[in-house]
This record gives sequence, C-alpha cells and structure tokens, in this order.
Amino acid sequence: MNAPRPEIRYVPSSRRRRFLSDQIRLVVLLALSACFLIALQTTILARFPLPFSWCGPAAPSLGLLLVMAVGFRLGEQEGSVCGLAVGWLCDAVGSRDVMLLPLLYFLCGWLSGMIGRRRLAHNLPSFLVFSLFGGLIEAAYKFLLAAADTDSLPPPAWALQALFPPLFLTVLFSPAVYGLVRLIHMEN
Repeated sequence: MNAPRPEIRYVPSSRRRRFLSDQIRLVVLLALSACFLIALQTTILARFPLPFSWCGPAAPSLGLLLVMAVGFRLGEQEGSVCGLAVGWLCDAVGSRDVMLLPLLYFLCGWLSGMIGRRRLAHNLPSFLVFSLFGGLIEAAYKFLLAAADTDSLPPPAWALQALFPPLFLTVLFSPAVYGLVRLIHMEN
C-alpha cells in the first residue's frame, strides 16, 4: 500500500555552483586586499613622511577607502559587512585596544552603499566625493576621541595639523583603491 518513496537528492545546478564559487572568490579577494591595504597603511605609509604631511608622518585611511569602495560598487549589505571586518582588522593591527572603529566603518560602508547604489553614477568623481565625506567622518571621530581623552576640545591648530593631512592623503589614494575594487568586482 505504501510504496517506498524514492530518495530525493538535492544536486545544485551548475548556475548555483558558479554563483557560490564567484561569491567565495569575491570574499577571498576582498579579504586579501583588506589585509594588504591595512598592512601597507600601518607599516609603510605610517612610517614615512608623505607629501602634504607637514606635521610628521601621516597615513591615508586605506581601510576606510576599501569599505566605501565595496559599499559603492557592491551595495549596502556588502559594504556594512566589509566595514565591520575591516574596522576590526584596523583596530587589531593599528591601535592599543578595540574601540568604535568597526562601527564607524560599518556606518560608512552602509551609507556609501545606500546612497551610491541608488543616487549616483558609478564613476571615479562620485567616489572622490564619497571618500572626502568618509574622511571627514573619520576626522570628526578622531577629533571627538582626542576631546574625550583630554577632557577639553583640542586647539584649532592641532585639528589642522593632525586631521587635514590624513584626510588629504585619503582622497589622494582613493583612485587606487577604487580601481582595485572595480578590478575585483569586474573579475567576478
């Protein structure tokens, strides 16, 4: 009466397998590029005086640029997840203790994905504007941390000397990071 039911095996289609392998390849390439950019930022660029860093060594925020480029090119979900991962990695490599940088990068990745995917064209001038605003958000974060550390607002001269050179260098390095993410995204 009750005939045994044939065993049903789920075999993913080749299209689904290709999609999963492309997603895995994208995650691996972004993770490798995040490690490379953060190592470049903390070991080489932070040690040598770059142009327009008149107050000593200043490094561009390559991790922030990567997060914003991922959000700009791939979307808000990818940008926010990349922001958490890269922010944690930046804190783990470059600072004494884990702070709020992953949340700041999460916010920047989400905002660049939310605004960039819906409102702007995907080109380099639009990304330069995004990198400028992301650098300003990070400069405000650093300014607030310095104000909380000293229990008073830092003088304006300190703000110009400590915050302007990294902001300028971040915008200066943004075409290279945007090109890297564009190349990774086009490859998949």
